[in-house]
Amino acid sequence: MTAVTERGTAQVRRLPGGWVARALLVLAFVGLVALDATGGTLQLTSLRGVVELLLPYVPVLALAVGIVPATATWFVAYAAILALGADSLLVSAFAFPTIIVLGFAAYLLPWVPALVVTASAVATMPLVLVANPQGTVLAVGLAVLTLLAATAGLTVNFFRLRSERSETQVRELEERQARIRNEERTRLAHELHDIVAHDVTVIAMQARRAEFVDDPATTAAILDNIGRSAQQALQNLRSLVVLLKEDVTAATAEAADGTPPDPAASVVEALEMSGETTTAAAFVRDFHGVGDALERAGFTAHLTTTGAVSRVPTSLRQALRRTVRELATNILKHGDATRPVELRLTVGADAVTLASTNVVATGAPISSSRTGLEAMRARCEVFGGELAAGADDGRWCTTMTIPLDARVRHTTEGVPNA
Repeated sequence: MTAVTERGTAQVRRLPGGWVARALLVLAFVGLVALDATGGTLQLTSLRGVVELLLPYVPVLALAVGIVPATATWFVAYAAILALGADSLLVSAFAFPTIIVLGFAAYLLPWVPALVVTASAVATMPLVLVANPQGTVLAVGLAVLTLLAATAGLTVNFFRLRSERSETQVRELEERQARIRNEERTRLAHELHDIVAHDVTVIAMQARRAEFVDDPATTAAILDNIGRSAQQALQNLRSLVVLLKEDVTAATAEAADGTPPDPAASVVEALEMSGETTTAAAFVRDFHGVGDALERAGFTAHLTTTGAVSRVPTSLRQALRRTVRELATNILKHGDATRPVELRLTVGADAVTLASTNVVATGAPISSSRTGLEAMRARCEVFGGELAAGADDGRWCTTMTIPLDARVRHTTEGVPNA
C-alpha cells in the first residue's frame, strides 16, 4: 500500500504482497540457513559458528517486518561481518541478502533516502579490503551487485513516484471537476430562479386579484398582464435553453485570422441573447419596467434614480438588473399592495446602492424558499459589496451596496451568474 502526503510526496511503502511475501521471506531465511548448516563448512558447536550461520541472512528475515528495519539490520550485519574479518564465505553468503534488501530499499523508500542508502552501501564496500586484504574480488563483486540491485530499485521507484504523482493529479482533477459541476448546478438553479420567479410571481398575484374583481374591464386587464408575464417567462426560458445548448468549442474557437475571441464580447452577446440589457439607458428602462410591473399588480411604486448610471460597469448592471427583479418578486410575494413601495438606485462617487422598502403583508404570503435572497447575497459578495435585509417595524428593507471599482472575485465557490 502506498502512502502519499497532501502534496503528493511518497512516504515509505509497505512490502508488496502482504502476508504471502512475508511468509516467503521467512521461508527463504529458513532455507538459506538450513542450506548453509548442512554444508558442513561452519563450526556450529561454537557460538561464533552459530553467529556466522545466521548473521548474513538476518536482513532477509527483518525485511518481513519492514524495509526500514531491514535496511538498518543490513548495515548492522555488514558491520558485524567486517568485525569478524570479512571471511570469504560470510561475504559470499551476504551477497543474496544484499541484492534483496538494497533492491527493495531503493524501491520502497522515498527518493532521497533511497539515494542515501544506496550511496552509503556502495561507499562502505572498500572496507571489505581493510578487514580482508585478500578479498578484492569479493569487495568488487559485492559493490557491483549492490549497484545493480539499487539501480533496478531506483528505476522502479522513479516510475512509481511519477505514477503516484499522476494519480494524485488525476484525483485532484476529478475533485475539481466535481466541484465545478456542483457550482454549475448551483448557478443554473439561480439562473432558473431569476428568470422564472419574477414572472410566475406576477402571474400568481394577478390570478389572486382576479378572484376579487367584478369589473370586466379590470378582469380583462389582469388577464392581459397574466398572458404577457407568461409569454415573457417562456421567452426567457427559451433563451436560456438556447444558451445551454450552444457548442462551447464554437464560442471559444479562434477567429479565421487566428486572433482569439474577445471574452467581453462573448459575454455581451450571451446577455443580449438571454434578453438582458447591457447599456445604461436600457438598464434604466428595465428598472422602470419593474416598477410598471408592480403597478400592474396593484402596488403603488415610487422609483428614484440618482447619479450617472453610465458609470456602472456592464457586468455590475447585469447583477443590479437581476437584483431589481428579485426585489420586485419578493415585494409581490410578501408586500402589502395597499401601501406604497420604494425602489431607489443611487450612483455615488465610489459605490452604487440599490434599495427597496415595502410594508409586509399581514395575510398569508406566497411560500418562499429564500433562494432569491441567497442569490442576491452571493452576487453582492462576488463584487465585494454588502447586502443588508430585514424587517423593521413592519417594513421590509433591502439595501445592496457595491463599490464602483469592484473587480469580480474569481473563486472556486459556487456563485450565481452575475
